[in-house]
Amino acid sequence: MLGDIWVYKKTSRIYVTLLLLAVIMLATQNWQLGVLLFIIVAGCIVYTKRCDLTQEKKLMKYLDDLSAGVSAGTVYAVKNLPIGIAMMDSGKELVWTNGVFRSWLGDDAQEGASLQDLITGQKISKIWGKTGWFDCHANGTFFRVFHKYVSDTEGMEDPFMVLYFMDRTDVEVAVRECADARPVFCIIRIDNMSEVTSEMTDVERSSLLSDVTEKVLSYFNERDGFIKQYNNTDFVACISHKALVEMMEHNFDILDTVRAIHTVNRIPVTLSIGVAQIDDTFAKQYDEAQVSLDLALGRGGDQAIVRIGKDTKAFGGKAPTSVSSTRVRVRVVAQALKEIIEGADLVLVMGHNHEDFDALGSAVGVTHLARSSHIETHIVLSKERDTCRKMAEAIEKSGEVEGLIIDAGEAKSLVTDKTVLVVVDTHIPELVAAPELLKKVKKRVVIDHHRRAKSIIETPLLTYMEPSASSASELVTELIQYYGGDEEMNEIEASCLYAGIVVDTKSFTVQTSVRTFDAASYLRRCGANTQLVHGLFAEDIGFIQKKAQILAQMKIAHGCIAVAECPKDAEESQILAGQIADYLVTVKEIRASFVFYHAEKGLCISARSDGSINMQVIMEAVGGGGHQTVAGAQVGDEADQEAITKTLIQEAEKQIEEEKE
Repeated sequence: MLGDIWVYKKTSRIYVTLLLLAVIMLATQNWQLGVLLFIIVAGCIVYTKRCDLTQEKKLMKYLDDLSAGVSAGTVYAVKNLPIGIAMMDSGKELVWTNGVFRSWLGDDAQEGASLQDLITGQKISKIWGKTGWFDCHANGTFFRVFHKYVSDTEGMEDPFMVLYFMDRTDVEVAVRECADARPVFCIIRIDNMSEVTSEMTDVERSSLLSDVTEKVLSYFNERDGFIKQYNNTDFVACISHKALVEMMEHNFDILDTVRAIHTVNRIPVTLSIGVAQIDDTFAKQYDEAQVSLDLALGRGGDQAIVRIGKDTKAFGGKAPTSVSSTRVRVRVVAQALKEIIEGADLVLVMGHNHEDFDALGSAVGVTHLARSSHIETHIVLSKERDTCRKMAEAIEKSGEVEGLIIDAGEAKSLVTDKTVLVVVDTHIPELVAAPELLKKVKKRVVIDHHRRAKSIIETPLLTYMEPSASSASELVTELIQYYGGDEEMNEIEASCLYAGIVVDTKSFTVQTSVRTFDAASYLRRCGANTQLVHGLFAEDIGFIQKKAQILAQMKIAHGCIAVAECPKDAEESQILAGQIADYLVTVKEIRASFVFYHAEKGLCISARSDGSINMQVIMEAVGGGGHQTVAGAQVGDEADQEAITKTLIQEAEKQIEEEKE
């Protein structure tokens, strides 16, 4: 419209100019008539000009009124849009908000308030200076927030950020409902029914099985799950993710419920549960649930293993691992191992790094099996030999097994396609004495007494894991008895195996069974030298003084958890830490001990318990593992020792509280 007015004004000027020229020309012919006509034209021009000014004033007033109306409408719309709008300055404080924002976030959402104090789920400092979006929640409402950084607006001295809040609570609720309804597969097994019912009558056996079955079926039915029993001891179930979360929050109390069932022979019934939830087909989820069950059984049973994606969590594991009275499996494993060894041209044996007497002793026992089959054999030791140094020296001094111990470099040069590598006293690939050798040798055998961890050596020809055994040396001793070789054990071999059992049982005081004493008795008959073993454990006076200094600085948490630390410059720190941890759990009222020490790989922990606290579960919380009463972890140089100590104490307290319940 303003453009049209401008064109009109230009056109009127042309008309006036032409009219004046006509008047001048007329005046040249008749000046009187020209003057009269000029007066008339001038009056018309003045009148027209005044009319134009009047119309222009009316038009400008109309435009001013229209602009004010639009501005008022814009302000009203901004203030009352169905989205929350806020402006934030560089101090992360609100400088302006609309009414919707204030109604959503409450009375505290005023100018000058900190936005970080109003929302949860996003650190405001991380988005300053950026444009994008994030999700957060406040006052029970979920928001998606779009934010724009503004730094070059005229009239604004400081940069600011505009945030647009959109309520997406209904979407979030729908997403969570879908997530809660996702299917989760479970495989349940009564893992010791044969041992529990071995001496029961048929009536007692049937009654016990009925009680256990009723408890298991009721537990899953109460959570709206599908469960099907497909033989006397095995069940398959499908539950929702919401039900799984509830079970995890209650630490799978079905394990405690079943364990509390009365049996005539006082042996508790235990369950093993494998659970899996992954973003894959149902068939794959079932396979992963079976893997979880195998892991639970490999860790000794009486526990639930939950695998959600790549995350694995363990629950339970309170009952001591039951020891099978039958030795059928030992005989079968011994014969399978014999076939593997006799098909090899070289047998290499190694344990975990920082080998202890059990790792080296059981390795010596395996080399005896290879010698019995007349196969060349060697033990591969890591560079960290402080813990087993005395035993290694005793082996070399004996003269009975020359060239038995080699290093990883020499071992790799001997490897062929027919070489067999036997790993003892560990099944975790990251902890073996020579990881590169493990990758190079394709034929592997695993013999271990620890509960199965998340990580395990892949594709072994044979795996023999018995968490109920006291030590790897006990397992190897039993294999020797059923191997059927024609080579007699010599004194140093029997003594090394005997020392391995002694060190892991704390001189036959923990984790022992009838089979432990049978193995020790067999070794004694084979010539195990107790004086030699005693010498391996002998300590000098300086070592005792170091232990006394460390014990003097020890701290006690909650009256039953001992925490100590070896100095950084302490020699043989791993041995020192292990012995102190062992000693502490023999002290009255001490139920768990954690001793920190410093090694080449950084800060490490030796952990022990009197059997009432599961050390394996606690060490797994800080990246380690081990056995129920003996465990450890390597946490590295950059670890926060105070934070780790706090975690260890909290995990121990959790088990103590669960025991009270």
